[in-house]
Amino acid sequence: LAAAAKALAHWISTGIPLALMTPLLGLLMNLDAKAYPALMATMLLGTPAVSFLGAIGAALTLKTRRGGLLLALLVLPLYVPTLIFGISAVSAAVMGHGGYEASILILTAISLASVVLGPIAAAAALRMQIG
Repeated sequence: LAAAAKALAHWISTGIPLALMTPLLGLLMNLDAKAYPALMATMLLGTPAVSFLGAIGAALTLKTRRGGLLLALLVLPLYVPTLIFGISAVSAAVMGHGGYEASILILTAISLASVVLGPIAAAAALRMQIG
């Protein structure tokens, strides 16, 4: 429960403000205006996966010295599907083809799976580090 609360607090403090700033950041990147809804949706639906998967990596590298590189090596492969489906949804919206709903649904599934399984895996990793 503590691992879930900390990951949720991380998402609230970093993910939601980042998702709310996406229109401004999209404007700075000269993003087409029709892609803003897809960009905000992917940010709101993808950042929980990043926070909860990061909690797993942080719990696994808790007692290691210089665990930053190890954390990156452990967590980056888990972030790749989130990035791929987020980018594919935004690029489909930019191209104007539509049909980015499938990518958003898969991104939602990834986030829901990480929200459910992330605290369990983080708690198991913390028990392993303590014991």
